[in-house]
Amino acid sequence: MSVALVSLLGILVAIAIGFAFDISTGLVSVAFAFVVGQFLGGMKPNDIIAGWPTNLFFILFGVTLLFAIAKTNGTLELLARKSVYAARGQAKLIPIVFFLLAFVLAAIGPGNISVCALVHPISMAVAQETGISPLLMALMVIAGSNAGGLSPIAPTGIIGVELAKKQGLDTGMHVWINMIILQIIIGIVSYVFFGGLKISTKGQLSRPNPFDKNQLVTLGGIAALVLTVVFLKWNVGLAAFLVAAALLLFKVADQKKSVAAVPWMTLLLVCGVGVMVNVAGKTGGIKLLTDFLGSFMTPRSAAAIMALTGGAMSTFSSASGVVMPTLIPTVPGLIQKLGTTVPPESLVSAVVQGAHAVTNSPLSTLGALAMAAAPDTIDREKLFRELLAVGIGGVLFVGILMYFGIVR
Repeated sequence: MSVALVSLLGILVAIAIGFAFDISTGLVSVAFAFVVGQFLGGMKPNDIIAGWPTNLFFILFGVTLLFAIAKTNGTLELLARKSVYAARGQAKLIPIVFFLLAFVLAAIGPGNISVCALVHPISMAVAQETGISPLLMALMVIAGSNAGGLSPIAPTGIIGVELAKKQGLDTGMHVWINMIILQIIIGIVSYVFFGGLKISTKGQLSRPNPFDKNQLVTLGGIAALVLTVVFLKWNVGLAAFLVAAALLLFKVADQKKSVAAVPWMTLLLVCGVGVMVNVAGKTGGIKLLTDFLGSFMTPRSAAAIMALTGGAMSTFSSASGVVMPTLIPTVPGLIQKLGTTVPPESLVSAVVQGAHAVTNSPLSTLGALAMAAAPDTIDREKLFRELLAVGIGGVLFVGILMYFGIVR
């Protein structure tokens, strides 16, 4: 068995171990990278360690720290509640408001996972108060958070941009725009098929409290981050560290709680898998995967196949932490095989769209967060089955859209 094949199998085994034993796939990936890289691939330790994506880690840490502060002092939760309360007189608009709320919150920095963790409990509480379907609320929150999560200043968007840059590609806005289009389509389908047009209010929403001084300062800090990154082109990681330091200096939140709220396991996952993927690249594993995918692709089917592959992998692993770091590096090689008729940004987009199409599944992080937030009064087993069916159907749906070029 060649070292190239072993390196690819190492990624798959790391995913399997992480899923089966509930241990960080990133941690297992670093361990496998050491064994495969040094003892089978003849790599030096420094070359293995160099696979740790330092720039990506720095940016993700800065952004997630800032929004951990906003989460710790209640700013994001209160902002969410105020947004929903504004639609109290139009019950049919409430799921749409949750889509837009999740979109905006994810786009300005926290990303899809953090926003779902924050908004799912609120959406489920509102569903219980108003009699709206919990399944519909879950789907709208997930779709909105995915739509915003590919923003260039959100963690998943940052990951996509940085991975594409390593391959010499500039795909950030293309991928994000297509993700927005796709998730709007998914949101509309979900709203129509899961009872959005039949909503009638059964309860009343309680008025949220006003923002306190610390929360207003935090909102000002978030606005400053967005403005400096968008208009002054500041590095998002450095800008986030600057704003976070200023907020902690003003004592708007507890420092220890804020640092503890940073999603460390996500950072370990993304960066750990990056180390293993780097070893796979150095030992020929990525080329082997590229050759395999290219062997049955045509210019017409390439995007659909990448979407379906991404969705299948994402069913049991992280879209941003595993699927994107593994499949995006194959794009340049596939383009060489398929020819210039296939734009590279379309294949990157296909990977991202497919990987996120299955996030409604309760086996995925976003679907699992919806299950965890569901009230005890509903049938959890039924919700599990519904989310799983929608997740699997979502991958097939995206594959069809990709095949016919509706979303690229």
